[in-house]
This record gives sequence, C-alpha cells and structure tokens, in this order.
Amino acid sequence: MDVNKYVPKFKIKAKDLLHIADLSMEEIFELLYAAKAMKKKHKVGEAMTALRGKTVGLLFGNVSTRTRVSFEIGIRQMGGDYIFLPKSETQLSRGESVKDTAVMLGRFGISALVLRGFTDTEIEEFASHCEIPVINGISDTSHPLQVLSDLFTIWEKKGKLSDLKIAYIGDGNNVANSLIIGCTKCGMNVAVASPGGYSPERSIVERGMQFGDVLITNDIAEAVKGADIVYTDVFISMSEENDDEKKAKLAKYRVTPEVMALAKEDALFMHCMPVHRGEEVAAEVVDGPQSVVYDQAENRLHLNKAALTLLILNENK
Repeated sequence: MDVNKYVPKFKIKAKDLLHIADLSMEEIFELLYAAKAMKKKHKVGEAMTALRGKTVGLLFGNVSTRTRVSFEIGIRQMGGDYIFLPKSETQLSRGESVKDTAVMLGRFGISALVLRGFTDTEIEEFASHCEIPVINGISDTSHPLQVLSDLFTIWEKKGKLSDLKIAYIGDGNNVANSLIIGCTKCGMNVAVASPGGYSPERSIVERGMQFGDVLITNDIAEAVKGADIVYTDVFISMSEENDDEKKAKLAKYRVTPEVMALAKEDALFMHCMPVHRGEEVAAEVVDGPQSVVYDQAENRLHLNKAALTLLILNENK
C-alpha cells in the first residue's frame, strides 16, 4: 500500500511498542501520520495537551542523548511529566526482579514506560508484567523508534516510501535489523553490505524477505548501486570498545564520497548518530549536502510524541 493513499485513523491496536516486527504496515503508517501531525503543530506553536495529567517513566540502562532529550522535551510539549530512572540507581542494579519492578511502576500511576539499554528478553518480560504501555528505546537486537523516525524522514524528503532502495553499510546491528523489517513492510527494497561474520541475523533477513526484496552482500558497490538512501551506523557499540578484530574488518566499509557516487545522484545520506567522522563515514559526506542526519534527529522528537500519544490514548480506552 502507498503511504500517500492511506487514510489514517490515529489509532493503533498494539498495547506496546517493542519491535517494529510486531507492527502491521497500517500501524506503521498510523505512527508516521501522527508524527507528521505532531510536527506540524509544533512548527506553528499549537499547544498540545494529549499527556496532561500523565507521567511517563524513562528507565535507562545506558547513556543517551537523542532518546532521552526527545522524550523529556516531547512529554513536556504535550503537557505531561516524566520521571527519569537510571537503571544503576534502581533496585534492578541490586538484583530486584523485572517482574517486581514492572508491577510496582504500574501501581505508582505511571502512564507509560520507556526502556533503553535492556535485552529483548528483559523488555518483553517488562511488557508481560506491565498493564501500562511499554516502549523499547533500544535493545540488543532492535531499535524501532529510530527506524520509525527514519521512515518519517524518508517520506518527508522523498515524498513516498514504496519503490525506494535503501543501502545499509556496516555492522548488521539492531538498527540494520529494524531497517530490514520496517523498510520492507513499507514497500522499500533493502541492501546490506557487511563483512563476513557481521551480517544481520538470518531470521531477520528471512522475515524481511516476506515483505520485499532484501540483498545481503559483502560488496559495497553491489549494495549501493541505484540506492535512493545510503545509511550507516557506528561500527563499535558501547560494549565493544576493545573489539579490535571487528574494527579492522569494518574499516573497509566506510561511507566515502566515492561510495555515495555509486548511488543515485539525489541519494540521501542517513545516520542514526552519534557519528564518528573518519570511521564509519567521511566528514565530507555526513556534513555534505546529501546528509539529512539532523532531520533524522529532530524527527525523533515528533515520532516519540506520536508513539506515546497513540499508545496511551489506546490504553485509556
């Protein structure tokens, strides 16, 4: 289905937002249209009160810039409140069970819970014990909010989603996994170029192939040829700083001006940030005219507000 022909109802069936694979195409479109509406209201200074009287819990297991700031500012923009809970300052860090923490937070009147830096298993366990909506801010294999805001950015910039090709270069990580599922569900073709041993999970690739074309290769030129979007992420995640073998293998997968020249002339460059210039991408690419990285970052604000609004309103019905 063409996103431009979809008629939004501003409702979703999902109780939680854990993985983009859990969302139907229609639910993805609902979130994109809600983000579009949020952004329009923000730009004209229209007051938003969807979260008035609501408090959102932000339970983070690792450091954050864009996720934390976009949620904190977004919640305030919609008239709500939040409580920021570093995992290290909760009893989870001393062995309290996920079940006890999840049930307790729900009993305290929190309207939704955003988790960041937990495993998939932990996030799913939180959701199973929470009566309130649970949102995955990032987990070991999944980054749904990032990819939803990326889809929103692509829609803004290209005017469509279907029949576009996105080429992801580098580590087949949680961003790559979510891109494969999210993009194919929206009618896009996906190509991933990674060195041996660092490709996306086979189960993710097979699932993506149910919705659209997915190419997995170790050849950058093959992946980028004819691409409308070229995307990369940091090579080394927070827990992998000493992985010298991975650094060496991925060093050949840097996005340079020469790589961008293999894509379409009007191709966009995307990166979920933080950016390490000179590592996964050349400075002249990320700071060049094809880059939309700051648009991606801004759109996290509007997409996160959309997700909170639809999930909390759905939960209150």
